Amino acid sequence: MTRPGIAAIQILRVIGRFVVGILVVGYSLLDQLLFPLFRPLIGRLSRLRLFEAIGTGIGRLPPYVALLVLGVPFVAIEPLKILALWWLGVGHLIQGLILLIFAHALSILILERVYQAGEKQLMKIGWFKRMMAWVFSLRDKAMAIARATAVWQSSSRAAADLRARFRKLIGGLR
Repeated sequence: MTRPGIAAIQILRVIGRFVVGILVVGYSLLDQLLFPLFRPLIGRLSRLRLFEAIGTGIGRLPPYVALLVLGVPFVAIEPLKILALWWLGVGHLIQGLILLIFAHALSILILERVYQAGEKQLMKIGWFKRMMAWVFSLRDKAMAIARATAVWQSSSRAAADLRARFRKLIGGLR
């Protein structure tokens, strides 16, 4: 390959890493902002007898049935995130952001709970266990890279400040 071709590929890699970095940081910040807001709700719901029974029931399912129980809401919720990103990409910022937050909230409230309830059974499926180890390893590497950036560190401080202000606001309403 000629020098200009190699230079173009290197430029595309730099741009790609930058875009992926922005997406990882943005998505992680969304997760950092939303999860603490839903933690009390998740705690309350998980203490209800109905949700305890559902969680116990999912934990007792055979591995592939637990995978199916996880797969059904996954197939319904995750495409919403892709649609939200597409809307953001084509300029529908408000709709895209609202849908992304809504889909992420559903993911936290439903998928995380189903996964946690069925994790023991799901890890009995060899290929699923290997895939999840790979996904978590990839996530951890991407997060380590993202956390080392000035953008992440600045954004983390801003997110912590925003959470503190929100808690203070909520505390003042009680």
